[in-house]
Amino acid sequence: MTTVAPFIVGEDVHFESDAHAYVDLDGTRIMSVTQAITIAGLIDYRMVPKDVLEYAAWRGKMVHQACAVLDRGWDLSEYEIPPECEPYIEAYYQFTREMRFKPDPNWIEQPIIVTLFGHRVATTPDVVGTIDGLPTVVERKVTSAKHASWAIQTGGQAMALRSVGIPIRQRMAVQLLKTARYSLDPHDDRGDFDTFADTFRLAKWKVKNNLANLA
Repeated sequence: MTTVAPFIVGEDVHFESDAHAYVDLDGTRIMSVTQAITIAGLIDYRMVPKDVLEYAAWRGKMVHQACAVLDRGWDLSEYEIPPECEPYIEAYYQFTREMRFKPDPNWIEQPIIVTLFGHRVATTPDVVGTIDGLPTVVERKVTSAKHASWAIQTGGQAMALRSVGIPIRQRMAVQLLKTARYSLDPHDDRGDFDTFADTFRLAKWKVKNNLANLA
């Protein structure tokens, strides 16, 4: 019988970017936190025009990459930044300064696959660090409106991180705005963990019964 590693981190995690799919060591596709939330129906972008979604995805990717550069302490001036992305990056810079956020260099856009409540779960938290000394998982959101599913996302991420020994004490999303300001969305409802577990199980059931897929 094959023994499954309790968790895998970083370069050992294979990620298929085209399909946005994680692959375990044995070649099995693993559902991610974000996929589970989408498949379970907590978020639904089907009514949004394709070109709007594609632009938002591009902008979000550019902003995330730039914010990761800041988190690593690298010189952002060495990179070409699209002008339309600059206000969101400035907003994140203000967040890190005003909240005195200290990123952990080992946990910036770090993919992991873990075992939770009997299931393999994949996720890539945006960044983990400390605020006032408390280990914190932070999700960067480049959107104009907050969404309740963000709390379930950070709930799943915190569970995954704790399972690999990262004692997450705070969860939050930082909403980056085109005004170059930010809005904090702290997540402190312990019920988010149970909701994530239920969400993941529902998504797995839908995939098992051919009501959804991971592609």
